[in-house]
Amino acid sequence: MNPVEMESPMRRTSSTQGQSRLVTVDDANKMMPLLERVVCDIIEVWDGIIQKRTELECLEKNPIRSDDETCAAAAQDLKLELNLLIDRINGYIREVEELGCFVQEFKRGVINFPTLYVGRKVFLCWRPGDDEVCHWHELDESFTERTPIRDFRDFFFQRSDQ
Repeated sequence: MNPVEMESPMRRTSSTQGQSRLVTVDDANKMMPLLERVVCDIIEVWDGIIQKRTELECLEKNPIRSDDETCAAAAQDLKLELNLLIDRINGYIREVEELGCFVQEFKRGVINFPTLYVGRKVFLCWRPGDDEVCHWHELDESFTERTPIRDFRDFFFQRSDQ
């Protein structure tokens, strides 16, 4: 099994995808300084989770036969480290959700913001390296299917208080 696919108490995506709070492009862009820092932490911790899962998987598949106690202790240490990382990333996810957005992808740090586009709910999306929120996609699409926001965005992307 791929280490990314291993089950854990950590959510692969945030749980607020069906939330009712809507965010405008301007609102999302105002969040960027904070989001950039939190997303950097998310990416770093996610990399650590993948590394620890891989180490644990290798240890469990190829235990050191000469000393079962040492192997069991090493596995236990890895599990504790993994759980600490999971707790950290879940804390970062909560920070993002409190801003009204959610993490779509941990590896690249993709963030989605619910908004309205021509009267229907869609997601604005951002990832590290983007200077501002400049793409959107349908609810059932991923970041890879994003569409650039054009200059007419203020006409189509409605304010959340309307």
